Amino acid sequence: MKKTFLLLFVWAVCVVSASAQEKPAPRSEFAVELSASSLEIKTGESRDVTVHLNRSKSYSKSKGVLGVSSGLPEGITVSFEPATDVTTESIAKIAVSKTAKPGSYTLILNGTMEHKTKGATLMLTVREGEPSTAVSSIH
Repeated sequence: MKKTFLLLFVWAVCVVSASAQEKPAPRSEFAVELSASSLEIKTGESRDVTVHLNRSKSYSKSKGVLGVSSGLPEGITVSFEPATDVTTESIAKIAVSKTAKPGSYTLILNGTMEHKTKGATLMLTVREGEPSTAVSSIH
């Protein structure tokens, strides 16, 4: 019984440590990976996500173009810096206007290299922002 438990424990540690390591480059083509799989943003605010192009040797000299393949809800914008000639990483800025409707949305951020497009899913939750308060001073 102790040996079975010990064997199970060692197996679990190996699985956890293997999944915690950085993903290896794909054997062929490339993959789009995000620094976060989900974000929560209040209306009137924005957040950044790092977009990483993890590529195989056959794509090592290719430059990517980033974009959004899902339709964006009204009041939500995504911009990339840089958006073209991406070699490894780019920053995606997700901005939510004050008029955006609160809710949950699925965004697909994609990269295109050598006429192939791959995407990664970002789950976006929009929450109601703090109402603005007018400040006046009386002298």
